[in-house]
Amino acid sequence: MKLNLRQVIWCFLFKIKYIRILIFYNLKRYKQKLRSLDKLNLDKNSIVLDFGANNGVVSQYLFDKYSCTIHLFEPHPYCHELLKNIFQNNYKIKIYNSAISDTSESKKLFYTSQTNDIKDMSMTEVSSLEKRKNNISQENFRITKCISIDEFLNNFNFIDFIKIDIEGHEYKIIPSLIKNINKINLIFCEMHGETHTDEFREDFKFWDKKLINLKTTKFKYW
Repeated sequence: MKLNLRQVIWCFLFKIKYIRILIFYNLKRYKQKLRSLDKLNLDKNSIVLDFGANNGVVSQYLFDKYSCTIHLFEPHPYCHELLKNIFQNNYKIKIYNSAISDTSESKKLFYTSQTNDIKDMSMTEVSSLEKRKNNISQENFRITKCISIDEFLNNFNFIDFIKIDIEGHEYKIIPSLIKNINKINLIFCEMHGETHTDEFREDFKFWDKKLINLKTTKFKYW
């Protein structure tokens, strides 16, 4: 799948470090969340997992700041092409065109209901494995490979940081994160249903109680 001209230009500009620091990292949609990553205890030897990498801005910011090894998961085919373009010469960035899930079976990745153009990068972050998500189309989807979080975590003795933004599917993998919490230093997770996406409200309430102790130490809402 080829990138369109707009994304080719985006990649070209984003790969110039002083431009991304001066412009991209200061865009309103990114600035606050990126600044929350500034005081992480990471360095060049750290292992980072990015579940739901989308356009790679978060991972690139982490690499610029800490030069750590980062494993990126992104099932959306167009975002995957974008990530390959951005990180093609970076041997410390590992890209998986897969979704992280509770099982290693192929599942439906539902696209946004707002457009049929899967190359619309403003809408790619809406995509989800969760059929009940309000802003996805149940008719517009692709079958995507999933990797079991348990199997993947078994590859590591210790993980310094995990960032999660997987559009409601976080509630499927939280049990495994809790089970493996002793070998994870810190998790930042976007919790759908906390302030938006009402369809996940009950999931949030349930896990918010379960995470009460971890919230002050290892599991931060992002």
